[in-house]
Amino acid sequence: MALTNAQEAEVKETMQQYVMAYRNKDVKGLLAVFSPGICGFGSGPDEVVHNLDDFIRQITRDMSQATVNAVDFSNTEIFGEGRVAWLMTETAITFTLPGVKKQTMHGRSTMVMRNTGSHWKIEQYHFSMPYGGQSSGQSFPGA
Repeated sequence: MALTNAQEAEVKETMQQYVMAYRNKDVKGLLAVFSPGICGFGSGPDEVVHNLDDFIRQITRDMSQATVNAVDFSNTEIFGEGRVAWLMTETAITFTLPGVKKQTMHGRSTMVMRNTGSHWKIEQYHFSMPYGGQSSGQSFPGA
């Protein structure tokens, strides 16, 4: 059974709440949309989240290093069944580092969300950027 239109709209609203909290450096707002059991990967080699403490450490680091001007999701596909949703989306994060002009990271995100009965919570996330050393149409670099 697929998600209803209302459930899909709720998932999108959770994504927007995440964007607004991240942009506003609102840790409490982020904790409202992420599960206490959150796990996932960021784009950096050391950005691995196994639990809520790792997540808080990661977002605190993010917020101390840059100002996030925008997070844009595009070409989003949402799937699900019952109280679980999973999605894939292209993600553009525009940010400013101190003393440096705005930059944008273009990547890909996946998320798994669970409906708690009153809210959708992000249980798992992954943000990555395509490997630049791999040619289009090739499955491995160097081919």
